[in-house]
Amino acid sequence: MIIDAHVHLSTYTGKGNFLEGCLDVLLGEMKQNGIDYAIVIPDNIEDDPKIAHLENTLELIKKTNKLFALGSPQIIQRGSSEVDKYRRLLKGGAIKGLKLFSGHDPYYPNDDRCLSYYELLQELDYPVVIHTGDHSSNPNITDPLKYNDPKYIVEIAKKYPKLKVIITHYYWPKIEYCYEVTKDVPNIYFEIAGLADDEVIKASGGIEKIKEVLKKTIKDRYNKVIFGTDWPLCDFDGKSGFAYHIELVKSLGLSPDIEKMIFSQNAISVYNIKR
Repeated sequence: MIIDAHVHLSTYTGKGNFLEGCLDVLLGEMKQNGIDYAIVIPDNIEDDPKIAHLENTLELIKKTNKLFALGSPQIIQRGSSEVDKYRRLLKGGAIKGLKLFSGHDPYYPNDDRCLSYYELLQELDYPVVIHTGDHSSNPNITDPLKYNDPKYIVEIAKKYPKLKVIITHYYWPKIEYCYEVTKDVPNIYFEIAGLADDEVIKASGGIEKIKEVLKKTIKDRYNKVIFGTDWPLCDFDGKSGFAYHIELVKSLGLSPDIEKMIFSQNAISVYNIKR
């Protein structure tokens, strides 16, 4: 079984001409690449018809039993005012955790407006996924790494020791720094979306550097590394980002049991997935 813990519904890369069509393409590519289930992350932009936000994500995934969803609080627009809304969604099983877009939006993971969400997730035993790395969809943010530095994530993980804190994108291109800063914090997890992308590989020191850091992380905490791809991004040379990320994991020389944990079992545990 393979669970992709990080996909989006977006038509910007040509995967369908509308969101329903993008959903069809996603399900088709999942089948072609042996992806059994996926977690859809709604975007933090609500008024763009080319990207699914929370409400239309939840509506779209009703059409299949292959997809789950996260929530995406609007920290800049609404601060902590949506906590009750997300409590209902989490307790009702509509979502499996929350994603924070620090670096896409101009706030830090330790912003006071985020704290009520961390308390909620710790209480209900669901994870928070925090965007990291040198990418932002906000044209006014020229240095996203300033906002999503793992040192702030470590601060949150220590403040809420029972909260499952997932770093996505490994703070590329500073992946070695990300490993060193977080390696002794037991409730930090890693989700590998984007690490097989050509741009990320080149900026981060090459594929062997990425493999080296992943191997060290898995050796330290094989139960805290989660498969993800950032679909529909990361395609190149005519091959799906699904395939490149699967190849990345398989190239690490892991035992079948550890590989199984990376591909599915860790996500099942972290996101409380029951099927």
